[in-house]
Order: sequence, then structure tokens, then C-alpha cells
Amino acid sequence: MRDPRTRLMLLAVLFTLLAWPLVVHAAARVTVPVGWLESGDAAPEAQRRASRWKDELGLRLAQVVSAPDNDRFAETIAVFERPEPVADKAFASESAALEALSAAVVNVVGSDPPEASGLRTTDAGVQVAWAQWQVEDLIYEGVLAPSGDSASIVIMTMLARDVDYHRNRLDGVIASLDGVTAPMPRFSLTWWRIGAPLVWLGLALALHAAMLRFVDQDHDHTQAGTRASVINLGLVALGTLITYFGLGDRELALVHAGSSLGGLTMWIAVSGIIVVGLHFLIAARYDRGVVQSAPASGIYSRTDMIRASVSSRSGVRPRPDNLAETSDVWAVPRDTLPDPGSSTQYAVHPGKQDER
Repeated sequence: MRDPRTRLMLLAVLFTLLAWPLVVHAAARVTVPVGWLESGDAAPEAQRRASRWKDELGLRLAQVVSAPDNDRFAETIAVFERPEPVADKAFASESAALEALSAAVVNVVGSDPPEASGLRTTDAGVQVAWAQWQVEDLIYEGVLAPSGDSASIVIMTMLARDVDYHRNRLDGVIASLDGVTAPMPRFSLTWWRIGAPLVWLGLALALHAAMLRFVDQDHDHTQAGTRASVINLGLVALGTLITYFGLGDRELALVHAGSSLGGLTMWIAVSGIIVVGLHFLIAARYDRGVVQSAPASGIYSRTDMIRASVSSRSGVRPRPDNLAETSDVWAVPRDTLPDPGSSTQYAVHPGKQDER
């Protein structure tokens, strides 16, 4: 632990672990207009108003910006963070985005429909939902902005008579929102968990059929299954790597769906290995190849085994000369066969000849 490099590495890891939640859950921020004040320097009236909105919304107050406290009304901009992400279906249409925004700010602006609304595009090229309400002599403008695995809600208020004066300034605040991302895409975790084993099973069957058709002309399922399993195991490893790097940009959607990138990748790898193992074991039980044995003297062919089985059941022993003519392994030279008229009898054994 005395090595400076080791200490720096540990500090970097510790900082990453502590800062990661802040990075992931950070709300969007507005750019403070020229001459306006932020946070503790904001007008006391704006701070009280933002605190009241915080209680009404039940959300975390992330930023307060106000006009200088030199007028009877302090224009206020407040940014709140909602822990739930904005689903991509919320921005599928302007009406869906307006509905999501209205539901988020209803406790502040009321349930009346807005006077104006639409989808705005920020300088970063992402869309946010915007709407404007008038409540008595005040104008409220609300913005719903996706920010990673959370959502940012911006509420701006001013006197109705001053809205035209502040129009360009407020439009600049909306366009310069920082930390805004695209909506959270939907991730079907069930489809991946069911589809991965089915894909590996389909590959196993296809490879097995290909081995029987194009490689093993004897239709030996053991050899075909072994070859197909080896190839499929390599495809499992390759597919796992492709999944890990291919889904890297959807890790937040995975976490929101109740899993993680590492967990889903492990599921895909393990399901593939299980399919490969079962394929290998099942194929080994369906061998149609040449039956072989290993006695001390050689290998029996299938013809010899059938002949031996028929002889044992019928009680008829094959003649030595017929054995010599038909057997493709135990060919006995004719000059060693006994004379049929001789009284000497021989018993032919695989490794020796004994005289009785």
C-alpha cells in the first residue's frame, strides 16, 4: 500500500463508486441568463416559491434561478428531479408528451389545459416537452426533459404582462438545457431470456443436420453431435461478446427493466453452454456407425457379429471353409484346414489352434 500508484488507483476507484450515482441520477441544469441570480444568491421570494413547489411536487429541488430582487415580482426558474425515467412512448407524439408534462406539474399549475404546448429541440439535438398555463395574473411554463434514468422538470413563472419581455430569454433557457438525453427505450427482458435458449437450440439442430448431410456420410450421430457441439460452443462465446458490447448503450434501460448488462450476458452464456452440453449427451446415445470391439486379437466386423448371433441361437456351427471364404477379418489359409476325412479334429480359436 506504500506504492503511490496503488494509492492513486484505489482513490480513483473509490471516487468512481461514489460519483457514479451522482452522474447517473443528475438532473438537467439551466444556463443562468445574463444578470440573473442562482441558488443562494437568488431572490428570497424566488427561493420561497421554489421551496413551496418542491413540497407540492414531492420532488428534489436541483436548481433555483431568479431575476434580480429589484422589482415587486421576482421571475423564478426552478429545476426538479424525478427519479423515474421518461419512457420513449411518452415522446411518441406531441399529445403523449403534453399528457406526461401536465401530469408532472398538475399540483402547481392546476388541471386546466395549457394555452400553448409543443415539442422543443435543445441545442444538443434532443427533444423536450413544453407547455404554458395562465393562472390569474401569472404565467407558468413547464418543461419535461429526460435525463438518463431520471427526469427533469423545469417550472418558470412571471407576470402575464411581462411574458413578451422575457420571451427570448426563456426560449434561450429551454434551448440551452444541459444534461438532457433521449427518452428511455423500452427493453423486453422476458424476450431476451426466452429467446436466447431458443436461438442456441435452433443453431444446435441446424449444425447437427448439416454435419449429417455434408460431413458424415455414415449418419453417425455421435460424430455429428460432437462436431456440431464444438462449433456451437464457439458461436456461444462469440454471441456472448457481441451481446455484451452491443447492449452497452442500453445499460440504463436494462437496469430500469430489473436486470443488468452483466446479468443478461451471463444468462445468455450459461443458457448456451447448457444447450451445447445437452446436445452432446443426447447425440451420444444415437450412434449408427460401425460397431467395434477390442479383443486381444483384432476387430470384429458387423457381419461376424451377426453370424455369431445366428449360430448361437440355431446351434449350427459354421464350417471352417465357409468362415474363411466369408469373413473379412478371420481369413484362414486353406492349407491349414484339416482334412474332412481325417479323424483328427481341431478347434479354431482367435489366437491359437489346439489339437483334441
